[in-house]
Parts: sequence; structure tokens; C-alpha cells
Amino acid sequence: MILRREGERVLGVTQTAHSGLTGHIAAAWAPRPDLPWDSLLTAAAVHDVGWAPWELAPQIDPRTGLPYQFYEVPDRQYEEIWARGTDAAVTFGRLVGLLVSRHFTRLAGRREGLRELVERERQRQAALTAALDLHAATLDAASDLLARWDAISLDVCGGREPDLGEWPFATERVVLRFEARELPAGAIVAREVGMAGGGSGHPHARA
Repeated sequence: MILRREGERVLGVTQTAHSGLTGHIAAAWAPRPDLPWDSLLTAAAVHDVGWAPWELAPQIDPRTGLPYQFYEVPDRQYEEIWARGTDAAVTFGRLVGLLVSRHFTRLAGRREGLRELVERERQRQAALTAALDLHAATLDAASDLLARWDAISLDVCGGREPDLGEWPFATERVVLRFEARELPAGAIVAREVGMAGGGSGHPHARA
């Protein structure tokens, strides 16, 4: 879960909502013909599919009384989430599974307790890369772009202005919408963020 603070209120955005928003960001991006675009867009949209069961009953951080933020979830639960997610991702296609697996190992390098799962995913990646006969440079570029979309989505969901650099979208204006829940256990509210031609994101809240 992503915690979004708005004055005195704390809103929770599920990882699956964030994942879907990542897919919308990817779909609005100016396409790159040198990358496997369709599979990359799908990977962006489903990269956090493994979080769905956890988000239905999120684990509470005893220090705050709020759900753990995604990067604070203890290793055992984090491992379960990502083992489930990488298995599920490959059902969308081998390249989708490969990209989501690579995204996981990119993140998991920061956690010592996940070495066994990381090794499993490295083996998966080697097998899929060989089967798909993809160049390392193509995979690296696709993985970097997935990570960039993920970071933009995390900023938008968390109420921060994303660093877009040179305007990257195919149109001059992009509007992103997602839902959040007031915490603890409050109403669901809608949020809308508009970004226009090479400029900043301007958030607009709708309850």
C-alpha cells in the first residue's frame, strides 16, 4: 500500500491500483518501436498483481496503526507476494513474465532475506531469455522504462510531483485517475492528476 497524506488525512492507495495506473502511464507514453511495446505495456499494468490478496486484508504496522507501506512489509510476506506475482505474471505471456520477474529482482536486491526467491527468479529469467532469444540491451532498456513508469506512478499515488524531464507522452495533456481509501477504514475517494505539455503535474481531488 502507498500512504498519501493530505493535510490531516491519510489515504491508502493499493498496490494493484498503482499497478493499473502504471499501465495507463505506459499507454500514454510515446511508443518506442525498438522495444517489445505490447508486452511492456502489459507488464506495466500487471507488475503488482501478486499484491491483490494482501491488499484485501492489509497487514497493520504496529508502530503506526496503519497498513504497512509496500517497502516496509516484512520479508516473509513480501516474499509470498512476489512469488505469487511472478508466477501470475507469466500467465499473461512469457515476455510479460520475464519483465515482471526482472522488475522484482531489481527491487529485491535491497532485501537480504529474499535470496532464495531471487535465485529462483534468476533461473526463470535465464530460461525465458533463452527461449525468447532476446538481446540483453533490449531487455535492459525495457526494464529501465518499466522502472521509470513505476516511479512516476508511485509519485502520483503518493501525492508527489513526478520528475518527467523532457515531455515523454504522445499527447500534450495526460489525465490520470485512481481511487484511494481514507485510513483507517474510511470512505473511498477518487483522485485525478493532470499533466500538460512538458510541465508539472497539477493534482485535482474528487471525493
